[in-house]
Amino acid sequence: MSLKDIFLGVRLPFDTVEDQEDSEEVLCRLLGVVCRHNAQYLRKHPETPPLYESGVVYTPPDQSDGRPPLKRSDLKELLALLRKMGAETETALMVIRMVRGMEIFLDLPALYRRGKGDCNELVPVRVAELWRAGIAANPYLVRQKRPDGAGWVYHNVVLYKDQSTECPSSILGMGGEDRAAERQEEIRKNVERLSNYADAAQRLIHAGEASPEAAVAQIDLMGLAPRDGIFKSPYGKIA
Repeated sequence: MSLKDIFLGVRLPFDTVEDQEDSEEVLCRLLGVVCRHNAQYLRKHPETPPLYESGVVYTPPDQSDGRPPLKRSDLKELLALLRKMGAETETALMVIRMVRGMEIFLDLPALYRRGKGDCNELVPVRVAELWRAGIAANPYLVRQKRPDGAGWVYHNVVLYKDQSTECPSSILGMGGEDRAAERQEEIRKNVERLSNYADAAQRLIHAGEASPEAAVAQIDLMGLAPRDGIFKSPYGKIA
């Protein structure tokens, strides 16, 4: 027996400063739960390809992907069909909310099957990979005012213990060619991290505190860069 899917039927307000702080806390906790779930999956499935070798690419969030607005008549027709099928009112309305666009946090296997995800799905995979390798990291919300001043725009990144960040969304195509420079900077940061860990591993090997095989395996687990050194994105291969 297993629970196939869990739906958290809540709405998070951001109207006041208090609402904003409360909603941010809930979001971070939810992201942490997905990170933990992904870490458990990686423990049970060590053969899983690292995120940057998986072929997964970035896609805009579920509620801002530019999908055409649904006609009210179509929604009423769908609601009527669901009720005809015997769905309870709250269940039917839940399906309507999903069709209209809600934030869905896919776990690792669902994300890999879909082949694309937004920051709320990419970051929990990266954090889980880092946890598996013994690296302290957490999901972290970055916010900035909308250009029109109406509310906030939130983005999820990986936060390391040294307060540096990693943006899987940028590496995997967010912003397209217009943000190529940001993408290259994120890749540069990861290549630098990889070099630093490699140097640290060499010191441990020379000190007799680690074997070359163990050191290589540990660095591979970090998933900082593809094994062939080439990051893939929807815009071609970029080193």
